[in-house]
Amino acid sequence: MTNIKILVFMFIVVLSINLLKGGGAFPSPLGIRCGSPGFWLANLLMLVWILAVSAYVRDYLVKKWEAKKRVGYQYIEGDIQWDPRSTIVYPVICCAAGFFAGMFGVGGGIVKGPLMLAMEVHPAVASASSACMILFTSFTATTSFVVFGLLDAQYAPVCFAIGFVATYFGQIGLAILMKRAQRNSYIAFSIGGVVLLSALLMTVQSLLSMAEGEHHTSGGI
Repeated sequence: MTNIKILVFMFIVVLSINLLKGGGAFPSPLGIRCGSPGFWLANLLMLVWILAVSAYVRDYLVKKWEAKKRVGYQYIEGDIQWDPRSTIVYPVICCAAGFFAGMFGVGGGIVKGPLMLAMEVHPAVASASSACMILFTSFTATTSFVVFGLLDAQYAPVCFAIGFVATYFGQIGLAILMKRAQRNSYIAFSIGGVVLLSALLMTVQSLLSMAEGEHHTSGGI
């Protein structure tokens, strides 16, 4: 429960700073203008806050790992050993995943899902953890789009409805399939399928953009 509180508190602070600095469509309550020293200071403050919370969580995980090591704790299949190395390597990979997700417009879960599977995390845990992370990152990204006036009011409700319905029936269908087959591999296959489909669609979109050149104005396929 403590982990969730820390995550939610960090999210609220990041969201608050994001709103207070304002943007093109949402004037800052503090009078901060886009590109001004105050604007970059707010971004720096956000980064420092995230790094501070990350350092605190890393210290907590390493101490917990050391305590388990002293008592000879037996890890079960799917457990992650948060030793000094993994608490550096995996967060760095996740940061890179977030960077490329923002650059290419794909969900970070497309990278984090396979990453957790590679870490030998149980497929059900990997799927649930990825969905939880996307809830926070997507909400933060959405507020940024709203603040800068980049969110299309016509697309947003439709895309939200499609995403919600597809996720709901997808979860029900996968749960029924797993209950009948008693196999967790279907989760891994579904994650791999989403990654493959995303890669194909990104390739098609890139080829269309290059073919149309300067005349390309569409935001999607």
